[in-house]
Amino acid sequence: MEPLKKIQAFVQAGKYRVKIHALRHLMEDGFEERHIAEAIATGKILEHYAEESRCLVVGTFHWTPKSSSSLHVICDYGQSDRVEFVTAYIPQRPEWVNPKQRGKKKR
Repeated sequence: MEPLKKIQAFVQAGKYRVKIHALRHLMEDGFEERHIAEAIATGKILEHYAEESRCLVVGTFHWTPKSSSSLHVICDYGQSDRVEFVTAYIPQRPEWVNPKQRGKKKR
């Protein structure tokens, strides 16, 4: 099964775990766990790290019916019974020029 389809199936079934780094960003940036699930449902794989069974998914979630934001989610899909969200964050400058294009790295 394609990694994104596998990840989306786990999320739809409620079989996922939000790791501590993702929870930290969730609290700092003000989004919620349901926003991660929404972003995965609408997402696309931006970067794939097949040797680690991980990928960076970029998707969109809604703050309100008319206001949305992009969200990046690093997913570990190596387990057979769930997906783990290693981290999740709203992409911002200078690391990201836009949600799909990397900018300058932190030093």
